[in-house]
Amino acid sequence: LAKHNTSCPPNKDVPVPRVVAYCSDAAVLGAEFYLMEYVRGRIYTDPSMPGLSKDDRKRACADVVRVLANIHSVDWPANGLDNFGRQGGYLSRQIRRLMAVSQKQAETVGAVAGLDEIAATLAHMATKCPDHVSLIHGDYKIDNLIFHPTEPRILAVLDWELSTIGNPLCDLANLCMMYYVGQSVQVGIRGIAGLDLQSLGLPERTDLIRMYAAANTTILPREALDWSKFYLAFLFFKNCVIVHGVKMRAKAGVASSAQAKAVAALLPKMVQITRALLDEAPSSSPTLEKGKKALPLSRL
Repeated sequence: LAKHNTSCPPNKDVPVPRVVAYCSDAAVLGAEFYLMEYVRGRIYTDPSMPGLSKDDRKRACADVVRVLANIHSVDWPANGLDNFGRQGGYLSRQIRRLMAVSQKQAETVGAVAGLDEIAATLAHMATKCPDHVSLIHGDYKIDNLIFHPTEPRILAVLDWELSTIGNPLCDLANLCMMYYVGQSVQVGIRGIAGLDLQSLGLPERTDLIRMYAAANTTILPREALDWSKFYLAFLFFKNCVIVHGVKMRAKAGVASSAQAKAVAALLPKMVQITRALLDEAPSSSPTLEKGKKALPLSRL
């Protein structure tokens, strides 16, 4: 990305901390590692970005979308990332791997009711969804960004551990998950569901998608909007598997904190949200048994 930033057009950079040193000798710490510079700025664990004015929130959100589109516009083959991931079929591979993980976890803590059915529906739809290919971050969201100390702009994107060559609409859906999580969740997870977005200067979910499609012209706005619930369902499914793992570790005593148990307790509601999103996804999917429409996590 440093190479990309030196040659990209103005306003097309991907802000990242400068790498200070890299060590490939696993004997030092048990794995290869790198050191990066300290970036002074603001990190918002609350995506409503408290403390900002309405105008600054609008500008901050615009920069969040700009940087995401810039990540997806990186010419990854020209920047040495030819072998960074497989081209195409990203969602199908992810769904298979996640179900394999969930089935392994089920040996310890039991299966998640309805998850196999959800995975089958997602797998079917993954063969029909737009299969765009780009560099992706893998966990793009507000709390993985460092904002300028006083200005509503991004200085650095953090936590690239899940980055690969994949489908850019997954990154967009990951960012949009905040619209389905409320402020009252007491498990270290916060979103903007239930807030007065207009008074705060925050875009509605569909407006954010349109902003992204305007910034990334390889994605058609109608396509991004039509398939947005499918990609959101995939991201919630992925997080169901992650929370299933938390539940397994809590039972095994590896993650025994009260917070781990509280996170694990969210699993039934997350499955319900995933099912509800699939109910609203494109009709090319097989019929999924209808359940109750899910409320956001704001009341948990």
